Amino acid sequence: MRISDATIEELLRASGLLTPEQLAQLKNEQASTHRPLQDLVIRHEFLNDKQLTELYAKYADIPFVEVEPRDVPNEALILIPERIARQYNAVVFNIVSGTKYLAMEDPDDIQAVNFIEKQIGSDVKIHIATRENILRILDNYRSDVNKELSDVIKVQRDTDSPGGNDEQISEEDIAEDSPIAKTVNLLLEFAIRSNASDIHIEPREEYVQVRYRIDGVLQEANRLPSNVMNALISRIKILSNLKIDERRVPQDGRFKITVAGRTYALRVSTLPVTDGEKVAMRILDEGDSALSLEQLGYWGHSLHTVTEAIVQPHGMVLVTGPTGSGKSTSLF
Repeated sequence: MRISDATIEELLRASGLLTPEQLAQLKNEQASTHRPLQDLVIRHEFLNDKQLTELYAKYADIPFVEVEPRDVPNEALILIPERIARQYNAVVFNIVSGTKYLAMEDPDDIQAVNFIEKQIGSDVKIHIATRENILRILDNYRSDVNKELSDVIKVQRDTDSPGGNDEQISEEDIAEDSPIAKTVNLLLEFAIRSNASDIHIEPREEYVQVRYRIDGVLQEANRLPSNVMNALISRIKILSNLKIDERRVPQDGRFKITVAGRTYALRVSTLPVTDGEKVAMRILDEGDSALSLEQLGYWGHSLHTVTEAIVQPHGMVLVTGPTGSGKSTSLF
C-alpha cells in the first residue's frame, strides 16, 4: 500500500529504528529525487515491506496478518470473485462462526471495503497484509495448474505440431503467446508452487518426460507429446539467452521470472542425449534473505572452524552435499 510521507516520517520517529541523522538524510534525498519516502526506506534497507506494514498496522490500529496460502479454505476464498480480489488486492482467508476474516493491502480504501462488504456481507473483520502475501494467496484461485497445462497442450497431442523431430522451428512456435510459451510458463509456475528445487525435461522414445525434484526426490510431473520437444527446448533457450541452433554441445544459461510477486532465478543447463536434448533447471528464490551461520545451525567447534577458515588469505573451503542440503544457502 502507499503510505504518505508525513505518516512514514511519524512512524519512523515513533519506532526509534532510525537515528535523527538517518532520517534527515532520507528527507534530503526525498527532496532532491522527489521519490516517496516509503520507497527510499525500503531501498536503503532500513525496513522491509513487512516491517513497514506492521508499523502502519499498529499506528492505524488494524490487525496485521501473515497468511500461509495453503491454509486458506476454498469456501472462504470463493466468497470474493477472482477478478474483484485481484482488483482490490483483498482476500477472505478464514471464516469463524460466521465472521469473515478479510486481508487487504490497503484497508484505508473505503470504496473497496464498501464494495467487498456488499459482496460478502457486513460481518467482516478487516486485517492488513503485505502485497506479496496477498499475491501468493491469489494464486489459490488457480487450483489446478496441471489441468491448465493439459488443456494448453491437448491440441498438440493429436496433431503434427511443428517442433518435434523436425529441425526447423518457426517464430510462431516459440512466440510469447504461443502454446509452447504458455506450456513453459505453466511448467515453471507449477514447479514453484510445488516447492521444487529442480526441473528436468528429458526426451523419451514416445513422449517428453517432465520431472520435479521435491524434497530431494525426482518425481514425474507431466508427460508431454514428443512433437513439442524441439520447440519447448528452443523456448527455454531463448529465455536463457542460449543458441537455439546449437544442439550438439552442452550449454549453460540463466533467467528470472516473477510468480506471485516473488522473483525466482533459474539456472539452466542443456545436454545432448540419444533422443535429442535434455534440460535441467535449478530454481532459486531471490526473495529469501541471507541467514547468518548461527541461524543455519553452525555452532561450537564447527562454527569456530568455518569462521576461522573463511578469513584466511589463501586456500579454499569446500561446501559439499546432496541436492537440497543447503550448499547454495550456506555459500550465499
